[in-house]
Amino acid sequence: MGLITGSWSFTRFQVEDSLPEDHLALFDERILQYAFRPLDETSDLERSSGWVDIVDMFDNLFPGRSFLRPPFLSLSWRVDTRSIPSHALKQYCMAWENKIKEEEDLEFLSKKRRQEIRDRGHSQLLRRAIPRSKTYGMVWNLETGLVYFGSVSEKLCDEFSEFFFITFGLPLKNVFPYTLAQEFLENEGMDPEMADHIQGLHIGEDR
Repeated sequence: MGLITGSWSFTRFQVEDSLPEDHLALFDERILQYAFRPLDETSDLERSSGWVDIVDMFDNLFPGRSFLRPPFLSLSWRVDTRSIPSHALKQYCMAWENKIKEEEDLEFLSKKRRQEIRDRGHSQLLRRAIPRSKTYGMVWNLETGLVYFGSVSEKLCDEFSEFFFITFGLPLKNVFPYTLAQEFLENEGMDPEMADHIQGLHIGEDR
């Protein structure tokens, strides 16, 4: 929520292709299709991600096109993950194995049986786990094609680029301060190679 409440570290991207015809109607459909869905308590999934309102992480319906403030399209990418502490799973399996050995008068359990117990324990404990939620703001200037994403993690940026493409069908490329400096010099009628001689270049707070 740094974009709304304070300082914001971000990565710049550029949409490489032109917007499709009737893109707003298409985006309405696609954003809702890929809106965030909470992890189901009956599911064994460990991760869920999708679009939510940039101000309200619990709003995945976007009434009145709340994501659109021309020329900007603003959303948050919400990622929920849940996991099981290794010691908790180990304790569960040990207790269950001891119970089975006692009930069936066994001294040892086969590797296959122990794996079945572990798989069952993992599934049961995962469904009880409380997901951890994180949101990453995204602002897209539909006129210039610049996209600002609220993370500098290379892994997250790669995942976001893939999710953006799945949603909008438009590929992203990274835009670095050096690239922006070259474009600025070129637009001003100067040699873009002059950027090689600029020391201490700082354009925004991105990677």
